[in-house]
Amino acid sequence: MSATANGLQSMTGYGRATKRTVVGTITVELRSTNHRYLEVDQRLPNGLSTLQERIGQLIRAGVHRGRVEAVIAIQDNRVERRRVTFDETLLARYHQTLLELRGRFGLKGPVTLEHLLALPHAVMVSEEKLPAEQMWEALEQTAKDALQDFIRARRREGAKLIADLRRQAQAIEQHVRAIRQRLPKALEEQRQRLREQLKTLLGPGATGSMAQLKQAASLVQEADIHEELVRLESHLAYVRQMLAGSQLIGKRLDFIGQELMREANTMGAKVNDPQAAQHVVEVKSCIEKIREQAQNLE
Repeated sequence: MSATANGLQSMTGYGRATKRTVVGTITVELRSTNHRYLEVDQRLPNGLSTLQERIGQLIRAGVHRGRVEAVIAIQDNRVERRRVTFDETLLARYHQTLLELRGRFGLKGPVTLEHLLALPHAVMVSEEKLPAEQMWEALEQTAKDALQDFIRARRREGAKLIADLRRQAQAIEQHVRAIRQRLPKALEEQRQRLREQLKTLLGPGATGSMAQLKQAASLVQEADIHEELVRLESHLAYVRQMLAGSQLIGKRLDFIGQELMREANTMGAKVNDPQAAQHVVEVKSCIEKIREQAQNLE
């Protein structure tokens, strides 16, 4: 199951599956957090390390970004797999040493089995390793079931992220329309201020320097943010196109968010109208939210 075939995914999610087999109950748990790339960390029972690469490949087939932790547990139903062994040679030496010590210190009483078993390494419990190849078929199916559950969870979360991203894009478009509606009046007010300033600078007894004249002449030109609005709208159209598709968009959306913020910052520096400036502030707030959400998408 691939991310492309099944829609956009969040990088956070949890999935779990359990399967009963002849050697025990297999449980596979998958959980993920945000990460720039894909990183898979596995915790397998003793004896199954040879299957690690196959499990990793299975996970990578459905996940492309995020730090994924895979925990595999097997509850063994076969008690006979545990073996208890005694080191008879070591026990004989222990027994001989204890007898010698008893005589050396004049101690009374027998040397019992309890005394011997309390000494280090007298008894060993070993467990037969799980048959990795025999376990693979059941483990593979359990892992696939867990992966499906995991991807469903990431897709549900991804759908919420996409819905919020669409809301932010729509809000930006509304503020851009408001700026466009306000801009003609704002520019006219700016021109009026310029005319008044020029009268002062060029009128009878004017003392305006050439630098002041150039500064006054540039005021209206600097206040024109038409080009920035066009580029911002173009970026927004691309955002909507990405959100409508099923390709991986996290990194691309983060990049386009930087471009959106660049245009918004330029507008904020140019615009000299309180009402339009407030809309620019709201645009920048929406862009920040888009960039934050992009960090959560695969």
